[in-house]
This record gives sequence, structure tokens and C-alpha cells, in this order.
Amino acid sequence: MMNNIKAIAFDFGNTLCPWDEEQYWEVTRTALNHMCAHAPGKSLESVTEVFSRVRNEDSSINLPQSLENDLPGIYQKTATEVCGRPLSSADLADLVDTHVKAFVGVCRPPDGLQEFLIRLSKKYRLALLSNYPLPDAIRLSLIKFGVEKLFNPIIVSGDLGFIKPHRMIFDKLLTDLDLPPEKVLFVGDDWVADVVGASASGIPCIQIKNHHMSNKLEGVFGTYIRQAVYRPEFSAWREAKPLAVLNSVLDLEGWLEKA
Repeated sequence: MMNNIKAIAFDFGNTLCPWDEEQYWEVTRTALNHMCAHAPGKSLESVTEVFSRVRNEDSSINLPQSLENDLPGIYQKTATEVCGRPLSSADLADLVDTHVKAFVGVCRPPDGLQEFLIRLSKKYRLALLSNYPLPDAIRLSLIKFGVEKLFNPIIVSGDLGFIKPHRMIFDKLLTDLDLPPEKVLFVGDDWVADVVGASASGIPCIQIKNHHMSNKLEGVFGTYIRQAVYRPEFSAWREAKPLAVLNSVLDLEGWLEKA
């Protein structure tokens, strides 16, 4: 089967790049601390509390339908409540830029990632398909890692308004690659977003063990995303299984040689 594979598409967080609750909150608090400059007398703790409530409210509506959250909108709702007025368009753009720069700053690739991807690119077309509301954060991280030119296409949910496991985002991948699903291998960590999503589109999948599955961040977002499998289009894939489960994306090369 692996002889038929022409392209490999990767998820980003916890696949190409470790991502955990500590990193998430470091990025978020950096942005919210920036917001505090517009809210004299408001503490970071109180602003974070409002942000968390607004984020959870939006997530409970959007994620079960595989719709991406509007993170700038969440920041604007938070600012309106804590500041008593919305941020100007320039101030909101500055806040989003602060978030993006903080994201890139905390993202660190595993040792050997660049060399690993270069070797793979000599045998397969490489693509990236990631959930994240701010696409620049992913693209700039790939530039930081020195690997962005190895991926074509680079698809991020924030550009489309849909998140994995939505069929549309996987169809976009296949269209951009101009390949049938059986000729593409998808590599990701999340069972619903990646394994179920790829399987529902007929794309074989490798799962990377997510070592942060039990953290609080997973509880916030994972609970809502996992509701997606109850939608009719995924009902046949509740028992979807990856071709293999690997400890690290760097183990993929060895697995491909043996498959």
C-alpha cells in the first residue's frame, strides 16, 4: 500500500511541533497582558477569566460543528467587556500580532525535524494541514523551523473557517494536491480531528501519540471537538483506526521503510 503513496500531509501541533497547556497559556497571557494596557485597573487574572468564559462559549457553539473559532472576535468581545468599549481596528490588529509573535516564540521543533523533512521531500510531496485560528502563526513557525518551502500546500483552518475533522478541509487538501485519497498519507495526533477526519475522506492515517491528552487544555477543546463524531457524516467512522501509532513524527521514516 505504501508504494502507492505520493504525498504525505502533516498536522502541526503535537505532530511536527510539541504543544501543551503551558505553551498555550504563555501565548494567551502574553496577548491578554497586552490588552491590559487598554484596561487600566483591570488585573491580568480578571481579564483572563473573562477571556476564558468568552472562548468557552464560542467553542461550545463552533467546535462541535467543526467551525473554527474567530479568535480576533473573542479578543474583541473580551476587550469590550473589560474595557467598556471595543478596541480600535489598529489596536486589535496589534493584539493579534502580539499573539502570533508569542506563538512563534514558544514553538520549538524536535531535534532533527528539518533534516527528516528534507529527506522525506525527496521521495514524497509534503503538505501541511493544521487547525489554528491564526494562520500566520503556523506559517511563521514553519519559516522559523526552516521548513516552509518543503510544504505545498499549507492549509490552516483559520483561512477556511472550518476545522478538522470537517470534510471540506480534507477535500481542499486533495484538490490542492490533485491526488486521490488513497495516494495521500495523513499524519496527526488527534483521534477525532486527524484519524476520524482523514478516514472519513478515505485518506490513510498515521497517529502520533499525544503526550498531553489529559491536560486541562485538551479538556476545554477536546470535549467540544469530539462531539463532531455524532454528526451523521462521521457516524460510520467512530471506530476509525490509524495504520499505526508512533511515539514521534521522527519515527515515520523507519515505519515507511518497513511498511
